[in-house]
Amino acid sequence: MMTFYLASKTEQAALLICLFFSLILCVFYMFASLERRERKRNITLNAGVFISLLLLLCITADAFDKKITEVPAKPLLPLPMWVLWCIVGASGVLLLCQTASLIFQKGRTLSHNSVKQALDTLPSAICYFTPSGRLKLCNLQMHRLFRILAQSDLQSFDELQQALMECDKRSGVLRIPDEKQTYLFPNGKVWRYVQSKIAVSDGTVFTEVIFSDVTELYEKSLKLKEQTKQLEKFASDLKILSDNVLTLTKETEVLLAKTKLHDQMGAGIIAIRQVLRQEQISQEAAESIQLFQKAVSAIKSDSEYPLERGEFAEFLQDASIIGVKVELTGELPKQEELYRIFVIAMRESLTNCVRHADATELSAIIIQGDSNISLHITNNGKPSKSVITPKGGLLNVHRHIINLGGSMEIQWSPVFVLTITMPTEKEAAE
Repeated sequence: MMTFYLASKTEQAALLICLFFSLILCVFYMFASLERRERKRNITLNAGVFISLLLLLCITADAFDKKITEVPAKPLLPLPMWVLWCIVGASGVLLLCQTASLIFQKGRTLSHNSVKQALDTLPSAICYFTPSGRLKLCNLQMHRLFRILAQSDLQSFDELQQALMECDKRSGVLRIPDEKQTYLFPNGKVWRYVQSKIAVSDGTVFTEVIFSDVTELYEKSLKLKEQTKQLEKFASDLKILSDNVLTLTKETEVLLAKTKLHDQMGAGIIAIRQVLRQEQISQEAAESIQLFQKAVSAIKSDSEYPLERGEFAEFLQDASIIGVKVELTGELPKQEELYRIFVIAMRESLTNCVRHADATELSAIIIQGDSNISLHITNNGKPSKSVITPKGGLLNVHRHIINLGGSMEIQWSPVFVLTITMPTEKEAAE
C-alpha cells in the first residue's frame, strides 16, 4: 500500500496543486453562499469541506519531499494515495457542481444588486429612508433630480425636504401652485412628488419617496383649461343668443296678435259697410262687428297703459286684448332670469292655448320651495288628443330652462299642465 510518504515528488506535487485549487473554489463558493443567504445546512456543509481540505493541505504540505527515514512510525496520512485522490476528486466535483448551479441560477434569483439594477431602470425617481431619516436605497433617476435640486448628493430625508422648500430660490426648479406637490424642472419636465410609509415584515417603517414624470399629463391639463375658457365664452355667447331668441319670439307673438286685431278690424269695417247697405244684419256680419268692438277696446286699453311697464303687466294686457282671463297664484321670483323665464313661459302658453285649445282662462300657480321654485300653468281649453312635443317658442323656452339648470314637463292628458322647476339663486350658485 503506497501512502503519501512513499509516493513520488511528481505525484505529491500534483495532489497538492489539486488540493489548493479545490480550496480556492471552496472559498469562492462560501462567499457566494453567504451573499445569496442560502440555507444554514448548505453553509455548514461548505464550511466543513473547507476545513477538511485546509487540514489535508497543511498535512500534505508538511509531508512533501520528506525522506523515507523521516517518516514517523505513526504517520498523519495513513490513507493510501488512491484514497487521497478520491477525496480530492469528490470534493472537486462537488464544488464544481455547486459553482455551475450558482452561475446557472444567478440570472434567475434576486439579490441586492438585482434589486438596485431594477430600480435604476425605472423611469420614476424612487428612494427609501430609514426611520432615522438616513438614505437606504436610491435609484439613478433620484440622484439626477436631487443633483438639479441641491447641486449635491442625497444623504438624508431632511436634505430632500429642505431642497424642495428652497427649490424656487436655488436651482430654478419651480413649484406649480395650482397642482399638488408638482415641480417644473429647467429641462421642461414636470415631476409630481409623493411620500408614503412602508412597513416591512420585521415592523420597521421606511419612508418611500417617488417622483413621477407627469409632463404629458400637465400639458394636457393646460390645454384642457384653455378649452374650458373657450367653452365658457361659447356658453356666454349662447346665453346671449338664447336671450335674443326669447325676445324675438315674444316680439313675433305680439306681432301676430296685432295682425289678428288688424284682420278683425278689417272684417268689422266690411261688416259695417254691409249693414249700411242692407236693412237686416246677417249672423256673420254680427260676429264680425263683435270682433271689431273687441279690437277697438283692445286698442283703447293699450293706449291707457304707460309706455314703460313691466313684462308681466304687458303680458296681462296682451291676454286681456285677446280675451283671456289670467289668474296668478303666488309671487313671481325676484331673480331677473327666473322672472323672465316665467313670464315668457306664461306668454307662450297664452298663445298656444288660444291658438290650439280655444281657451278663455289661463291659470298659473307659483310654488316656492327650499331649494327650487316651480310654475304650473293650465287652461280651460280643449285637451290635446296626442302627446305634446315642444317646438317653436316653447322649444326655445325649454332650452333656456336647461341652460339655467332647470327642468320642464308637459302633461297633455286629461288636462294640459306645463310644469317648470328652477333652482333658487343659492342652489344655482352651488
